[in-house]
Amino acid sequence: MNAPKDQTLTDAEIEAIRAEAKKLIADENLSHASAARDAGIAAPTMSAWLSGTYTGRNDNVAGKVQLWLASREERKRARSSLPQAPMFVKTRTASSVTDVLQWAQIGPDIVVVAGGAGIGKTTACGHYAGTNPNVWMATMQPSTANVYPMLQVIAQALQLTEKSPTKLPEAIGARVRDTGGLLIVDEAQHLVSKALDQLRSLHDLYGVGIALVGNESVYGRLQGEGRRPEFAQLFSRIGMRFTRGKPWPEDVCELIGAWKVTDPDTVRLLKAVATKPGALRGMTKVLRIASAFANSKGEPLNVTHVSAAWKRLSEDGGDNAQH
Repeated sequence: MNAPKDQTLTDAEIEAIRAEAKKLIADENLSHASAARDAGIAAPTMSAWLSGTYTGRNDNVAGKVQLWLASREERKRARSSLPQAPMFVKTRTASSVTDVLQWAQIGPDIVVVAGGAGIGKTTACGHYAGTNPNVWMATMQPSTANVYPMLQVIAQALQLTEKSPTKLPEAIGARVRDTGGLLIVDEAQHLVSKALDQLRSLHDLYGVGIALVGNESVYGRLQGEGRRPEFAQLFSRIGMRFTRGKPWPEDVCELIGAWKVTDPDTVRLLKAVATKPGALRGMTKVLRIASAFANSKGEPLNVTHVSAAWKRLSEDGGDNAQH
């Protein structure tokens, strides 16, 4: 069914492509709109073509759908061959973060989890949110620094449909009140003072735990500005806190062990990689690429694969990772 672009598809071929597309959409529970977006076809055109009511060039649409089906299959094969990181590893950092999150939820309290990039904060928070009821995780970015955009992200995490800026706080409050819940706000360093104060209000009014998670500037900012009136109420409410700039050495060892790497030279190089910016996250990226290199050659993972992967990722070509 891979006809050249200049070859017109027959009616039988068009019907076969349509049947294949319908089966994929049904099997993967896709909407016509999402399938159209993925295929780069206008949604009304896709819907009409699938139902057999399209009055335009059906063969042109079928050709685009054929390319879409082939690309999805290719992406599926690529994903299946891509090495996956081990399931959640309960490192020392993860255990510490979990303790703080549990306190925030049980309290309920406002807590801070601050640390360097790649030490496992977000992974630990995501695991906690996925394994405990009434825990919601909302991730901020520079564009959601102010009160209303922040509340929109929180509303999405809570699966709320309210859009009115004036009604959002009350809608969020109604959802979290009396749930014994916890709201984890990741990348909280992006939030402005008024947005942080809005989170304090949600905690005070509705009794929901709040975890402010982000880089090391999160706690430093609160601590440094806690004397200012607009920060005083929030800073005085912070209970437990966790701050850590780099991963503990045992965290690195546990993650390497989870990947089942035992060769001393490979372990030594991976430990060196974990000291670089990105820490455990960077080491995991290296391990995934190195595993792909090893799999493509039918070889067990070794230091050569890890060194090649590090060179692909590092600005200095891997020269500064000593082993």
